[in-house]
Amino acid sequence: MHEAMGGYFEMELRRGHQPFPDALAFNSARSGFQALLRSRDIHRVFMPHFLCSVMPQAARSAGVEVVEYGLNDQLELVILPQLGENDALLYVDYFGLKTHYLRNVLAEHFYAHLIVDNSQALFAAPLDGVPTLYSPRKFVGVPDGGWLVNGPAGIEQPEPGAFVGRFDALLGRLGDAPEAHYADFQKTEQALGLEGISGMSRVTARLLDSIDYDSVKTRRQSNFNRLHDALSSINRFTPAFGEHAGALCYPVLLENAAGASAVREALLKQRVFVPCYWREVLENPETPPLERDMTERLLALPIDQRCGPLQMDRLASIIHQTLRTA
Repeated sequence: MHEAMGGYFEMELRRGHQPFPDALAFNSARSGFQALLRSRDIHRVFMPHFLCSVMPQAARSAGVEVVEYGLNDQLELVILPQLGENDALLYVDYFGLKTHYLRNVLAEHFYAHLIVDNSQALFAAPLDGVPTLYSPRKFVGVPDGGWLVNGPAGIEQPEPGAFVGRFDALLGRLGDAPEAHYADFQKTEQALGLEGISGMSRVTARLLDSIDYDSVKTRRQSNFNRLHDALSSINRFTPAFGEHAGALCYPVLLENAAGASAVREALLKQRVFVPCYWREVLENPETPPLERDMTERLLALPIDQRCGPLQMDRLASIIHQTLRTA
């Protein structure tokens, strides 16, 4: 079919800004993970307890046994397991703050068996030769999308997935209150889960090719640093914060679950939306105490590029005031 010329205009978007032009583009990071497992002779994959349930589900759907491992208060492995020839280990660059640990510990120890989940670390460069997953829709406004960098040569780029009907939440929030379109957002998430392994939609690919990623990264870094200046005195989360490169959020670990619950409720009343990573951890009876405690006490505060200094100061003020009166 010949390329169309003339006629009505599409959305006007820039080109040439995709950060991983050689990546395989999927409808989600979990689809990329599942395709990766199916392309390699992997029998077992070691995965953290502190993880979204869709990733273990994706592994099991690919016929791979899942072995869960524990973390310490630095979000690092308590014990480095001995891996067999057909084993792999998945590690999450939590909040985009564990890049140094990945490079200097896990890559050195597990290199050929390592899979990196950078769904929370869009701006962390992939390690040479190490399969790495990215989820850009956690950082920018697109309805689908996941990248697999350094995938095995045998994986083919899947055909683009659907996009029709998946922009309701994005367009709705552009001109309306987010609460009015949250159901549309959930519907899109559910549709992605049911779609199976598919390619990134053509519209999402074009949108992701148009974004000023340097600007996004710089704003996130600035917001992160401002919140850290304001909240470090109450933050019990100890990983080194100096190494972040456009982190997903500012993680603040409060002294107890009651305080975290009070702050979360106060923020919600002020229309500050804070996700819980990950609720299913609390529902799993095999979850270790540290991961359960982390889930209850940790708040993933928004620092995205839509915010600036005034929003960060307001956020910090709500938290301090709530804790003083709790």
